[in-house]
Amino acid sequence: MRTIQGVIAAIVSALAIACGSANQTAPSAPPQSQTGSVEGIVNHESYLTNRIVNPAGPMSGARVVVTEGPGVGATVTTGADGVYHFDLPPGPFRVRWSAEFFETRESDASTVQAAATTKVATVTLRLQRNVPVAEWSISGLVLDGRGSPVPDALAYSLADMLTYNAAGQTDAAGRFHITSTRQHPDIVGLTVEKRGYTTYQGSVACVEACTPTVTVRLLRIVREWLDGPSSMRVGDVVPVDGVTEYDDGSRVLARAFVESSNPSVVQVQPFVSPYEHVYVKALAPGTATLSAIGGLSLQVRVYP
Repeated sequence: MRTIQGVIAAIVSALAIACGSANQTAPSAPPQSQTGSVEGIVNHESYLTNRIVNPAGPMSGARVVVTEGPGVGATVTTGADGVYHFDLPPGPFRVRWSAEFFETRESDASTVQAAATTKVATVTLRLQRNVPVAEWSISGLVLDGRGSPVPDALAYSLADMLTYNAAGQTDAAGRFHITSTRQHPDIVGLTVEKRGYTTYQGSVACVEACTPTVTVRLLRIVREWLDGPSSMRVGDVVPVDGVTEYDDGSRVLARAFVESSNPSVVQVQPFVSPYEHVYVKALAPGTATLSAIGGLSLQVRVYP
């Protein structure tokens, strides 16, 4: 039988071994990343610049800002490929996209996961002028030179050279009402035109509710002709002008850029200052026809 001292010694020895094992340092777990990535792409819509179409595609220089979460305030700018990238602390986040002359948009709420990449859906920014606003309108009455209504005239407001803000036609009473939900400046351009009439180009104030009403005069063209002599003598130099007569009895003279059918008989002179008239010179006996844009013509006979 074992002695009591032997049992006690065995117990003490076992306790010592156990305590020694407990004091040993356990292997440490590999450190975890304290950030996650957020990536996305910003595109712009198709738009016009000087009548040239810029197709939709990546937007360079767009500003992307974190607006919520632990990474709030972080800001980056997109490159030529429209891509942006953040390294953010784990947690919720939102981002805001913006660029000069384009709308500002906010992302949906999402979450950054540590050591993971969160892809944000590609966003397309529209030009500010293309972002819908509350409906606005322009109403008007179109009359001719005698005060009679002008039906079927086209009334429109342009956003740019090829895009209408709003457009419509006058009815039988000469009235029009055009509406739009496109962005606009405080002063909106208005054009009213019809073949055979003068063209109105003006502007109206478009603030607050923006429902202006205007009255427009389009003078009907009664006739047009070239004003010049039907006969000349060799050596004569005379002006030739275009004349337009309107239904209110008024007439307007304008420079008529003409061509001669027989330059050896009647020669068109170089256009010189003060640029008020186009002159022709008789060079030799004979006949020549002077023609201008729009089908206007004048036959001239030259005598010795």
